[in-house]
Amino acid sequence: MIIAYMYELKIYPPRGGNHRHAYELVSGFIEKSHEVRVLNDPTVPGAINFPHEQLNRFLEGADILYVRIDARPVRNTLFEKAIKQARCPVVWEVNAPANESLAYSWLGGKLDLRKESPIRSLKRFVHALRKYPEIYFEESRRKSLSQKVFAHICVTRALADYAKIRLSARSTLVNPNGGNLLPQASLHGNANEENPFTVLYSGSAMYPWQGLHYLNEVTAMALEQEPDIQFVFCVSSHPETIIQRSNTTVHVGLPHNQILQKIGQADVCVALYPDYPWSPWGLHNSPMKLYEYFGCGAATITSNLGQMKDLFTGRSVTLLTENTPEAILASIQKIKRNPSLKKQLQESAYRLITEEMGWDRVVKRTLDVFEEALDEAR
Repeated sequence: MIIAYMYELKIYPPRGGNHRHAYELVSGFIEKSHEVRVLNDPTVPGAINFPHEQLNRFLEGADILYVRIDARPVRNTLFEKAIKQARCPVVWEVNAPANESLAYSWLGGKLDLRKESPIRSLKRFVHALRKYPEIYFEESRRKSLSQKVFAHICVTRALADYAKIRLSARSTLVNPNGGNLLPQASLHGNANEENPFTVLYSGSAMYPWQGLHYLNEVTAMALEQEPDIQFVFCVSSHPETIIQRSNTTVHVGLPHNQILQKIGQADVCVALYPDYPWSPWGLHNSPMKLYEYFGCGAATITSNLGQMKDLFTGRSVTLLTENTPEAILASIQKIKRNPSLKKQLQESAYRLITEEMGWDRVVKRTLDVFEEALDEAR
């Protein structure tokens, strides 16, 4: 099968969750002996790269056009041109509605949700007003183009709702992100009584939906209640969004293998997300970091929202918490005081990636949709 994959990211080496998702899919397709074509990304191992001006060659003879749709515009771009021009079945990978840009209006620049000046609030309100016309025209164009799409593969149920209702999708598949397994021999290598109890955050610090404003409050509270707990932040950039205290350590730009080692050695890992009150779809993310934590056999705490609530309510895989510093710290303390709970969470998380939510599952379900599209085209 020849897969023409459009995503407009230079994905290798992966620098964030969106890069990781695209890289794992491309690698998985190639591993299954499919030809993968990409545009303007000569670094991807094993893929065939075409410059933008060779769009016709990129599409020529392709069996599937697979297009990543996120908050960036499709309207009046090469994406729109390719979708209209494609003679093969088109499948969309839906990662965000157009209104994700409002996250910067409502959450951008806020380290603490309860301490914002009226002027800053007004600026964000004006920013949102300017975004609404762009969002309207973008969503209208997406709906029009969606008529040519065989299926919409969505990382969360919220995005599947968006595709069905806003884009009038004929077929949707919820296909959450996956994780890779860290070898068992590498897990929990620092776990002994002499080391401090460590809470780790890994990911980007540049996006306003990463929940760092919650953690900034938690580190302040923990300094008073649990001064022996150490908080470690592994971020790719923007360390200024983290308030550094005596109980915090910030690592910027660590290689991925070193981050995985730190995750595997941490006592608790956190993935916190605010809800999206401006969006009818609510929190639509499928947190990449959470599945990465699971693959490292980490005991985790995550927000009781969105996909996390959908998938993990009633399962002993992660602790679900409300987004208050009191509730988050209480969950950390619960694991700290209960070694058997910590071990149960670690083992259940590792088993989840082993048996249910590895990247091989994501790749297989995606290829199944491609085969269905080809069968219908025949």
